[in-house]
Amino acid sequence: MDLSTLGYQELVELRTQLDGELVRRKEQEKSRILSQLQSAAAASGFTIAELLGEVSGKKGAKKAPAAAAYMNPADASQTWSGRGRKPQWVHDAIANGATLDTLKI
Repeated sequence: MDLSTLGYQELVELRTQLDGELVRRKEQEKSRILSQLQSAAAASGFTIAELLGEVSGKKGAKKAPAAAAYMNPADASQTWSGRGRKPQWVHDAIANGATLDTLKI
């Protein structure tokens, strides 16, 4: 196709059509490949979810909250799993001579 013979508006229209066709073809290709993968997995007795660890298509899936491992001796309602930033009450307890071992549940 010789694009040099097309005018500006014709090129814009062609690009619009091309972008739409690319989106459509990408979805077709994804469906075709997914079907092949499902067939291959099923032939071996698996599902896609089993092979991919149940994360297929789940971006940003949240994990269950971790169980509490530490408790504030002054307020039993304040707990911490040991993951992430230490809460202020942990810093305060350590500053007052406690250790993480003494705060364990």
